[in-house]
Amino acid sequence: MRARLTVLLGICALVCTAGAGGAGATGLLGTASAAQRVKLGARLSPERLGKGTTIEFSIQISAPPGKLVPSPLRELDFRYPEKIGLLQSGLGRANCTAAALENLGKGGCPANALMGFGSALLEIQVGQEVLHEAGVISIWMGPILDEEVQLLFYANAVTPTSEQLVFGGLLEEAGPPFGGSLNTRIPPIPWNPEAPPASIARFTVRIGPHNVTYYRRDAGRETPYHPEGLRLPHSCPRGGFPFAGTFTFMDGTSATARTAVPCPGSRRR
Repeated sequence: MRARLTVLLGICALVCTAGAGGAGATGLLGTASAAQRVKLGARLSPERLGKGTTIEFSIQISAPPGKLVPSPLRELDFRYPEKIGLLQSGLGRANCTAAALENLGKGGCPANALMGFGSALLEIQVGQEVLHEAGVISIWMGPILDEEVQLLFYANAVTPTSEQLVFGGLLEEAGPPFGGSLNTRIPPIPWNPEAPPASIARFTVRIGPHNVTYYRRDAGRETPYHPEGLRLPHSCPRGGFPFAGTFTFMDGTSATARTAVPCPGSRRR
């Protein structure tokens, strides 16, 4: 995502000086005195008990009062419901490595390592202006790390040219009412060596068979198929399927958010 951001250096040389009274870019963003505001969304598609599904979670981060952009997100701990078996989903039949993604991009990974897709929107403060940078994300099964399952995120800028960022997340156990968590450390996203990193304003991830094609060998030929996905339990917990997130930011603040996907049929009651 750094390609377009690097182009903005010339803009910053003009706008930062005019908007900050001659101050350097390092003075554009001070330490936040209040926590960022985070909204968590979740979706299961399709939502049929006992069947495979794609799990989607999204976050929207807003700056605290008095700030134009939120502090950069440093760590995300996303917790998902019990009895949603990621390891029994048929996803991640192969794995990829961070080195392969960094050197070869998505083409360096086997198709059967693909876990899903996502998107991100960055915000960059330049003087008193806020610039936006969109990117797309693919999620891959990574190698086992210290006996824990690792997912790899490959972020790629949409415009104007291709620029990549690779980071990982660990799947861990979580206590009731959650069955597991995805803990992800977000590396700094630089755009100017003299300015704070870019901030994540929106982040959406979908893990499951939606738009995912795998291949298996059948009678000596590679046959495409769609994996079943994460299987929902045969019963829905009271209050729906719970999701929660804990978010830690570069300025030292943190925020939590919770939501729930209603049980099938409950929306019509």
